[in-house]
Amino acid sequence: MIIVENITINGRQFTHTYSDENRYVVRDGVEYDEAYDPIEYNRQYTEGEPIPRYDEDPTADEVLDIIFGGDE
Repeated sequence: MIIVENITINGRQFTHTYSDENRYVVRDGVEYDEAYDPIEYNRQYTEGEPIPRYDEDPTADEVLDIIFGGDE
């Protein structure tokens, strides 16, 4: 289910949108893990595909490869 909550960041109002079922939130064909939008934008999202979960944490070498653009 899509969850939308109003939050304040540095004195400005935002809507925080996310899925309670670990799914992407989708707007205009773009998938997001979660979304923060200025409250006046009144953006609407739908629930998308499940966000992939990985059974194991990446190794330090894998993290460094991701950060520095090495092999996948």
